[in-house]
Order: sequence, then structure tokens, then C-alpha cells
Amino acid sequence: MTRPSALAAKVTGKGPQAETCLAGAWSPDGKWIYLSAKKGDKFQIWRQGFPDGEPELVTSGPTSQEGMEMAADGKSFITSVGSRDSTVWLHDKDGDHQISSEGNAVAPSFSSHGNRLYYLMANGQTLGYELWVKDLIGEKVEKVLPGYSMQGYSVSRDGKEVAFAMGDPSGHSSLWVAATDHRSSPRRISLAGTESEDSPFFLPDGDLIFRAIEGGSNFLYRMKADGSGRQKISPQRIFDARAVSPDGRWVIANTPVAGEGQTAESAAFAVDGRATVPVCPGYCFMTWNTAGTVMFVSFPSLSKDTYPMAVKHDTGLPTLPPAGFGRLEDLAKAKTAAVIPRQVDSIASSSVYAYTQENARRNLYRIPLP
Repeated sequence: MTRPSALAAKVTGKGPQAETCLAGAWSPDGKWIYLSAKKGDKFQIWRQGFPDGEPELVTSGPTSQEGMEMAADGKSFITSVGSRDSTVWLHDKDGDHQISSEGNAVAPSFSSHGNRLYYLMANGQTLGYELWVKDLIGEKVEKVLPGYSMQGYSVSRDGKEVAFAMGDPSGHSSLWVAATDHRSSPRRISLAGTESEDSPFFLPDGDLIFRAIEGGSNFLYRMKADGSGRQKISPQRIFDARAVSPDGRWVIANTPVAGEGQTAESAAFAVDGRATVPVCPGYCFMTWNTAGTVMFVSFPSLSKDTYPMAVKHDTGLPTLPPAGFGRLEDLAKAKTAAVIPRQVDSIASSSVYAYTQENARRNLYRIPLP
């Protein structure tokens, strides 16, 4: 019988498009597969008739349902029901400072010069997440594009443009570019008829790296900020795109691999398409400081610590083992500065970084099935 994970892509492809599947279970008679899948900022329970049924939403509402265990009689399941919120924090020489106060804030990133901090925030007054920015010198906080809900964003090196992914009612996403001075309206740059495009990253020359979904698989692409000059970076499938080096030479992505005991690896893809370098087996998180001189690596499933690695000028990457960093011990041996005792989202320097702090409130519930 097919495992739940083998059907996850099919269910999330038709239901919560291009989102995360957390857990799955079969009905006792084998006719249904149930999945805890993320849509927007919440996990809901979906089900799909095996083998070719259409995905159906089982739970809904303001709470999130994470994980599930099917009852032996198949008439109900147990799931963790609750809510979580997150706040954006800044660490500098004076300690830790909470940047966002009301609402749910995620995805902080520094401007190229490190004097501004951008982040997404949902405050209940508008639908979805809007882009905000805090001036770290003048302390001013404001919305960058009021009224535009985003699933991901990137600000250009000169700070004059923002590229972002925006979803439609069908669950598909497209890419848009807008001027941060509001002198022109945001413009869609995804081509009509494309399945879905998201995860934009500006390169130093103003081009964009992004993820495109084709035939149910994800690939890395590059194009001009006006939507022209589209080209696939690599024929290798990916799961998601995570970061781009400040020098524009590398993009970090998680990619599927064949073999027992490992289904994915994190790799650095050369933007010019000439090389793919394994960084770690499985999932790890990587980003560079804004100057591009240090890469920071962490294994969220193993530790909250973030390890700094000096970047070699000739390669734009740290010195890596042939198969990448596979253990925390490898990171501890290769680190070139003090370890940061938390997972960080964006880094200006080893002493100035931004991170997200999550708070969760959950209880177990039994959910009857129709």
C-alpha cells in the first residue's frame, strides 16, 4: 500500500497549493488518506479518497490542527488543536529588542546596508501578511505596501523595489514587483497560464531568482524584474528555495534525493547553472551576513544554535566536507566565530541579527468524522 508521504504532493497540489504536509494517516479500511497540511499560516486536516479522489477539507476555522492519530474504528481522529503567534526580535550590542508588538510577525530580513529591518505581519485588520519596515536609525515603523498580502518577499539591493509572491483564491501564487516609493502600482510579472511561482530573491544586478512549479514539480528559475529573459537554472527538482548569496553566485535550495534513510538534501546551486554543491544531508538552514563574508548554518531538528563559517573568496562558500555537513560535530569543528545560541532569520553581523520567536497554545481534541 502506498505510504501517506507518497500522496502528500498530490493532495497539497490540489488542496493547499505548494504548502507543507506535517503528518498523515490511513482510514482503517484503506479507502481514505488523511493529512495535516499547511495552508496560509495554519495547518488543517485534509482527506483524499484512495487512489484518485479529490482532496477535501475536513477542519477549518481560526485554529490550527497539527498532527493526527486515527481511531481504531475509523470514526474519529485525535489532533493537536490550538494557535500560535510569533514576534520579530533584533539582537545588537545592547541585547535583544522586540520589534513587532501586535499581530503575528514573521520573515525578518535586513536591507543590504543593515540599517533597515523588513518583516511580514498579520494583525487581523487586513487579510494575510503585509510587508512592514523599521528604520533602525530613526526608529520609524511603517507599511511598505499597504493592502497587499504576501507569501514571500525580497527587497532590491538599492531598496527601491520589492518582489513578492501573492496567492489567488484557487491557491496558486504569482510574482509581483512594486516600487517602495509608491510612485507606481505593483505589476504582475508571472506569465499568464503558469502553474505557480513564488520565493523571489533579488540578485545584485536586479534580476530575480524564484521557484516555479511545473507539472507538480518545483524548479529554480531566473528572470529580469520586468518578467522577461526567463531561464531555468537547473533541471534538478527542488522542494523550496531558501536563500541567495549577497554576491549573487549561489542559491540555497532543498532538493529530493533517492536512497534509504534520506529523502532530501540542502544544496547550493550556482546561479549560472554550472555546479551544485551539497551543503548538508536532510534539512538545514543557511544564510549569509549582508556583506557575504560569513555563512551561518543550523540544523533546526537537532539544535537551536547557529554556526558561523568563513566564506572563501574564490568560491563564495565555506570549506565544505565532500558530502556536506552531516552532524553538529562537523559544524562545531568548522565554525570560525562564536556560536549564536538560537536560529536566526537574517544577519547583518555576528552581533547584529534578527530572529522570530514563537508562542504556542495547544490541546488534544477528538474530531468525529462525517
